[in-house]
Amino acid sequence: MDKYFICLANSYKHGGRCIAGVEVLWDGEKSKVVRDKSGTAKWIRPISKETTTGEIPNHQASLINVLDVVRLEGVVPCPSHAQQENVYFQAMTFTGKHYAITSQLLQRFMDEKHRHVFYNFGKAVLPFDYRQGSHSILLIRVEHAEVYADEGYSGQVRYRISFIYHGHQYDFPITDPCYQTELRLGQRATGQKGTMFITCSLGLEYEGAHFKLAATVFETEPQPSATSKETAPEGWFDEYERELARLLNEKVAIEEQITELRMRLRERMERYGVEKVNSQQISVSYTPARTVMQFDSRSFRAENEELYSSYCRPKQREASIVVKRNPSD
Repeated sequence: MDKYFICLANSYKHGGRCIAGVEVLWDGEKSKVVRDKSGTAKWIRPISKETTTGEIPNHQASLINVLDVVRLEGVVPCPSHAQQENVYFQAMTFTGKHYAITSQLLQRFMDEKHRHVFYNFGKAVLPFDYRQGSHSILLIRVEHAEVYADEGYSGQVRYRISFIYHGHQYDFPITDPCYQTELRLGQRATGQKGTMFITCSLGLEYEGAHFKLAATVFETEPQPSATSKETAPEGWFDEYERELARLLNEKVAIEEQITELRMRLRERMERYGVEKVNSQQISVSYTPARTVMQFDSRSFRAENEELYSSYCRPKQREASIVVKRNPSD
């Protein structure tokens, strides 16, 4: 049996990804949401037979983006307690149809049935309630949302989102990789967000509980436009060019003198066997030549993107410029 779904979650899960979405009838151009008897959109969560906890391998998940229309071939239901949405599959492919994020679209998939997020008003569900549960993923519209960075006990920055849903306050960790990356790069800001859509997921048991997660965070409000810039007058850079050129010339000459002096001083310290010199103004230490290990962060990031991102911390940098001398003819 083949099924189609609109992807509403592609989040971190045990070194791979958790992919899930709302089932649709797809004719190649238009989609119609499949609903249960209560009118709630039906969810599908593909489960891999090749991994320990059913996570989708990263190389396979990378082909699927949130709001893609996805085709699953050879679907076999495999519900497990609250995770009634689980299905095994033989192949998962992108149909070529991708939707843009709009409030009107997301409202088609919203959960209007449940008044709380996964059986209680807390951050997690106990195993007994999980075993008796009937659903483990839903899309909700929330109020008074706030995104913030939390270092916790480990000192490692984790992003979380707090919000109000049907009058109750919630606070979940964000496992949305795209949203996390945008926060780290400064493409999105933390702070008050107001009204948002969130795909909430109920995780596997961890330390005696099933924690609630913000698997996908949707910001549907328009981003603020860039501030208009004043037109630069003709020749405004001329004065800066002359001063920068003069200072750069002086800098080159001074650096050459310092380099020559350092070489002469090193030779004397080696000759006399002096390891350190202290005076009223300057302290000089001698370090013999040796082989050191240097961490190749670029290669590590290329080979371990998820692990690299988990150890990155957001840091606000002031605006800056780079000045380089152009080669002369």
